[in-house]
Amino acid sequence: MTLKKSIVALGAIAALASTPAHATGMIAGATFPEQIVQELTAVEQYATQAQQLQAQFQMVYNQAMNLKNLPDQIWPNIAGQLQSLVTLVGQAQGLTYASQNTAAGVQAQYGVNGQSYQANLSQWNGNLTSQIQQALNSYGLQAQDFQTQQQALQQIQNASQSATGRMQVLQAGNQISGMLVNQLQGLQQTIMTNSQVELNAVGAKNAQDLQKNQINQSFLNGSTGAGFY
Repeated sequence: MTLKKSIVALGAIAALASTPAHATGMIAGATFPEQIVQELTAVEQYATQAQQLQAQFQMVYNQAMNLKNLPDQIWPNIAGQLQSLVTLVGQAQGLTYASQNTAAGVQAQYGVNGQSYQANLSQWNGNLTSQIQQALNSYGLQAQDFQTQQQALQQIQNASQSATGRMQVLQAGNQISGMLVNQLQGLQQTIMTNSQVELNAVGAKNAQDLQKNQINQSFLNGSTGAGFY
C-alpha cells in the first residue's frame, strides 16, 4: 500500500469514529479526517493537472519557436491554457489557506503542534508568488498587473491584441507552468507528511474516547463485575 493510500485509509477509519467536530476548510460541515483526506486528494489532483498543463505549454512553445512567430489560429488554445494556469495557481493557494485552517483546528482540539506546518504552507505561498513575479518581470510583464485572478485574466486578454504581447505571456506561462509542477510536488509531499501526523492524533484521541465511553457504558449497565451491588 502506498503512503497516500495508507493515509486515506487511516482518514476513513478516523472519520468513522470522529466526534462531530468540524473543520472550516474546503468542505462545509466536514469532520477533520474528511477535510484532511480532501486536502490530500486535492493536492494530488493539482499536481497532476500542473504536469499536464506544462506538457501542453511546452508543445505550443516549441511550435512557436520553430515557426519564429505565434500563428493567430493557435492563440485561442494558448489563451485557454493560460486561463487554466491562472485558475490552478488560485486553487493551489486556496488549498494552502484551507490546510492552515485545518492544522490550526487540529492543534486546538487534538494538541498536535501544527505551527511549523502552517509556517511551511505560508512560506510555500510566498515562494510561489515571488517566483511568478520574477517570471513575469523577466518577459517584460508587470507583476503588479497580475496580483488577482481577475487582473491576470484581463492582462491575458490585453496581450492578445499584439504579437509581442502574445509571445510574452506564452513565454511567461511556459516558465510558470514548469515551476508550478515542482512547487506542487513539494506541496504534495508536505501535505502528505503532515496529514499522517494529524490523522494519527485524531485516531488516537477517538480511540481513547471510545474506550472511555465503553467503560462508562459498562458501569451504567452494571457489568463491571460481581459484587458491584
